[in-house]
Amino acid sequence: MLAGGSVSIGDLPMSTYALKDVYYQMIYEDLDRSLAFHSKLVDGGLIAFQYVIDKNGSVLKHRLTYFPSMVLPTVEEAPLLYENDELFADVMVQRLVRFPIRFDFAPEQYVDVDHPQCHLTLGQFDGCRIPVTGPVSPYVFAMFLLRNFYRRSYVRNKNLFDKKIKGLKLDPTISDLERKIAHLVVS
Repeated sequence: MLAGGSVSIGDLPMSTYALKDVYYQMIYEDLDRSLAFHSKLVDGGLIAFQYVIDKNGSVLKHRLTYFPSMVLPTVEEAPLLYENDELFADVMVQRLVRFPIRFDFAPEQYVDVDHPQCHLTLGQFDGCRIPVTGPVSPYVFAMFLLRNFYRRSYVRNKNLFDKKIKGLKLDPTISDLERKIAHLVVS
C-alpha cells in the first residue's frame, strides 16, 4: 500500500544499468541476474508489468517492458527446441535486430508532444516517445508482443489468445496535438 491508498502492482528491483549509457547485454544480464522481470520467455525474453493503481481502481502510472535476449542457445546446444517449437522460427532469422520495448504511462512527466502521458519507446533511445492513445492493459501488452514478435506461436494458439478477458477501464490520454503526429492506437 502506497501513500493515499494507492497500490503498486509488480514491484521489481530497478536495474542499475537500465538508464545508463552501457551496452545492452549488460542491461539484460543485470535485469536477469536481479530477477527484475515477471516472465522469462522460452527464448530468454524478459517481460515486466508494473502498475500503480489508486484506491478507486484507476491506473496512476505504469511501465511495461520487454527485453529480448541477444543470446539464444545454438541448435547444437538445444536441438529439440528448434525441431519441435515454431517459436524459434520467428526469432532465429539472421536479419533480425532485437531491441527492448517499453510502454510508459507517466502523467506527472507530461509535456505535450515531447513527453506524452502514455508513450512507446523502442530501443533505448532517449528521445523515442511515440504517443499512445492511453494506458495499456497487461493483456493488450502481452498480445502486442505475441502478435508482432512471436507470430507463429500466436497464430498456432489464436483461439486461446483471442478469448475475451475482462480488462481495466483505461481512459484515453492523448492530446489533440499528439493525434496529429504518428501515434499508436490501443484499445
